[in-house]
Amino acid sequence: MSECSRIKSSSCSAALLTPRGRGAVATIRVHGESLPLTAAIDACFHAANRKILEQQSMDGIVYGLWGQDNNEDLVLCRLDHETVDIHCHGGMAAVERILKDLQTQGCDIQSWQDFARKIEPALEVELQETLTAATTFRAAEILLRQSQGLLRAAFTALMPDEKSDFDPEEFQTRIQELLRWEHLGLHLTTPWRVVLAGRPNVGKSSLINAILGYDRSIVFDEAGTTRDVLTATTAIEGWPFQFSDTAGIRGEAAPLEAAGIQRAEQVLNAADCCVILIDTSQPAQADDQRLLSQWSDSIVVAHKIDLPLRWDSPLPEQAIPVSSKTKTGLEILLNQLVQRLIPEIPDEQTAIPVTKRQSELLHQAEEALQRADRQTYSELIRQLLFQD
Repeated sequence: MSECSRIKSSSCSAALLTPRGRGAVATIRVHGESLPLTAAIDACFHAANRKILEQQSMDGIVYGLWGQDNNEDLVLCRLDHETVDIHCHGGMAAVERILKDLQTQGCDIQSWQDFARKIEPALEVELQETLTAATTFRAAEILLRQSQGLLRAAFTALMPDEKSDFDPEEFQTRIQELLRWEHLGLHLTTPWRVVLAGRPNVGKSSLINAILGYDRSIVFDEAGTTRDVLTATTAIEGWPFQFSDTAGIRGEAAPLEAAGIQRAEQVLNAADCCVILIDTSQPAQADDQRLLSQWSDSIVVAHKIDLPLRWDSPLPEQAIPVSSKTKTGLEILLNQLVQRLIPEIPDEQTAIPVTKRQSELLHQAEEALQRADRQTYSELIRQLLFQD
């Protein structure tokens, strides 16, 4: 049973705006018609200044207690006649208690996305969702610019003017400029996948540990030690990267190891970039040549250069000499990864599609333009703007 007096309200909703989990402060937003909102808050909140909600000033910070017994210290801010923010302790126990009390007062408890859609355009909510998924400051900075009207303006410019002639070529040029950045946009919330591969004991685990700066992968001098794909995410020059440490690939392997090799090859085929390692402290083997031939567009690392050279074949062109032990060549390798996957960086005024939905609709709109299908094209642009 709630500790608040039971005063049922209606036309009122509440949502947790901050991420779930431990934190210093959590924020709950309550929105609704003025009278039900005031009734719900006054039933539970007791301001230190002894004023009811409608007597509190707009945008003022009000300290008080929540509940009748075992009171929760919190701060309330009245944003307007229909919106109140509650700032409480960041633990989920306090959050769940407040939300339960608000639900008892008749408030509909919603996700922040559903809550936002009531008062903001759907595209803006979609962009806010992508912003919450950013894992680096650089990605968040780009996503923030898109959410501040940059992408909406670009999508709005794609809508044909009913009073003007329909020029498919003009709109196609604009769409192609947007799609030029689609891969970068999608990777702002999903890291670029880089897979390390090579025959057993070429030092994949050691290299991924050197890149990450800590021991994520087990290093052991025995073929078949890594039998599954181990992944870890880091940032390089502010861009999110996921590195995968795969099973050593060789022609002859026991059934369990062979399953790991098969999984490694599947991950290689799906990667944004493959890094093939060869061990220059050992003679070249047939498995090395097979890997270099099968994934010919990979970045090649001539590994273990801190040890005596025993590689007895010509090194692949553009192979990067690297030692995980001394860190020699590591910076060159990381720079080449960034140049390979992010060859061009957009300026601050560049509009970038940032979700799969947006990219797919743009491709469909481009196809409609090729058919000069104005009606279908216009509907697709409306979906970009309004998520019909």
